[in-house]
Amino acid sequence: MKSILKKNAKILIFVGISIIIANILSASHPLVMKEILDIDITAKEALIKLFLIYFIVHIILAIAKNTRNSIINRAMSKILKDLREKLFCHVMKWDMSTYQKYNSSEIYTRLTADIDNVSSLFLGTMQVVLVDVIYIITMVIFMFFADVKLAIIGSIAIILNAVVSYIFTHKVAMHQKIILNKRDEENKQFSEMYNKNKLTYLFGLQKKNEEKMCKTLDEELIYRKKYIFDESFIYPLAITIQAIAIYLILVYVFSINISISLGSIYLVINYIQNCRTPLTEIFTELEEIQSSIMSLKRINKLLKEQGKEDIEEGETTKNLKGDIEFENVCMQYEENKVLQGISFIIKEGNKVTIAGKTGVGKTTLANILMRLYPIKTGRILIGGKNIQKIRIQDIRKNISYISQTPYILNDTLKNNIILGDKTITDEQIKIAAYEIGFEKVLNKFPKGLEEKIEKNKLSYGQLQMIAFLRAILHKANIYIFDEPTSNIDLKTEDRIQKLIDRIAKESTVIIIAHRKSTIENSDKIIYLKDGKVDMIVNK
Repeated sequence: MKSILKKNAKILIFVGISIIIANILSASHPLVMKEILDIDITAKEALIKLFLIYFIVHIILAIAKNTRNSIINRAMSKILKDLREKLFCHVMKWDMSTYQKYNSSEIYTRLTADIDNVSSLFLGTMQVVLVDVIYIITMVIFMFFADVKLAIIGSIAIILNAVVSYIFTHKVAMHQKIILNKRDEENKQFSEMYNKNKLTYLFGLQKKNEEKMCKTLDEELIYRKKYIFDESFIYPLAITIQAIAIYLILVYVFSINISISLGSIYLVINYIQNCRTPLTEIFTELEEIQSSIMSLKRINKLLKEQGKEDIEEGETTKNLKGDIEFENVCMQYEENKVLQGISFIIKEGNKVTIAGKTGVGKTTLANILMRLYPIKTGRILIGGKNIQKIRIQDIRKNISYISQTPYILNDTLKNNIILGDKTITDEQIKIAAYEIGFEKVLNKFPKGLEEKIEKNKLSYGQLQMIAFLRAILHKANIYIFDEPTSNIDLKTEDRIQKLIDRIAKESTVIIIAHRKSTIENSDKIIYLKDGKVDMIVNK
């Protein structure tokens, strides 16, 4: 954040100057009016000049405010654009171990809601606070310029108004937060009752749920009453303070010091009346600042993460092929040991199945082969080369992967398959789709490959077939299929098995699978148990 502010330092200084100028002009209206009231009414030329000045000040003020707002909005929009860009690019450079620290909703919230909170901090809150603070300071200075004793009375009134505004605005904000929390509880309860209505009826939980909801609604009502009372109390109390201050001024003028000019009296009374709104705004926005600062801290936490993945560091190897060898490989997620002493060899061109119960480390084994996660000890060799010394970019270009949970972009079917590789033609896609039995699904799309698809409108099997097309069309020396035939009918599974057999004639194939048909049709089966190699079966 500091680097972004430093980058925009000049424009921020210009913003500060424009705010000061606009506020001085805004506070100068009563000062000009004071001079008009104090002037000898017979001095027509001077009176005309002052009215002209008053008119010019209004015009300049309108221009200054418009210029100020324009400058502020442009400057802050640029700062926020830089912040969004910096945060997104920083997150995109993380390694998988760093991603592991956060869940997806947490990162998404930082990039959206927290950025919006920071946006409101710079574009709204800070601007309002700065404008109002400068405005009040200017008013106080002008009051002392007019008359010191009247200014003291006026300053006391402003201070008392500030205290009242702070106390009640703080209480109103606290009540509002509690009300919002209660509303969140209500929404959760509504959602739970709606989504689990069968459970509610089957176990007769209607009465219990009603009591729970009514209790939450009653609690919300209590705080709403407190909120209404405190909010409605601010205005009459502020008006009372203003009235007392004006009364004291009039008593002082008419009973003690009748030499004070009418213009000075007008000036101080005007400022006392005009101080309430900016004071209320300041303390209201200060409550919002706390929320924005929390968002800024959460964003800074992400920006301070140092776990970066440099995909271009290491030895360049465009054609990575050969035997795959694991030598006493150990891997763990933080303190959780996943793989221990893994050693085996996969011959080039073989089709090998990694088998075992859920959670034994099968997918993790594929992840470390693609260098998504670092290994703790041992070596992984491809063609005799240690993959830790090879560029990550080259490793992943030589490996084609299909996961058990396919990810689909909100884009056209074609773009989901080629993923930016324009060398893949429509004809190649259609041929591959026919070979795996996907042509019937493809023909259902009115626009064919140009159809824009959405994940929630496709079956899991269709998603998996799209991911399979993606993998086989990005030709590679090594293919990794993670549960490639799960959620697919037997006929389609048979076609995929034949296609995998054909791929295995030209490339090395690693299959993570549970199905007996997949396991039996392999050159080698590596069984894992408790993060270790339990048994290796050669065929």
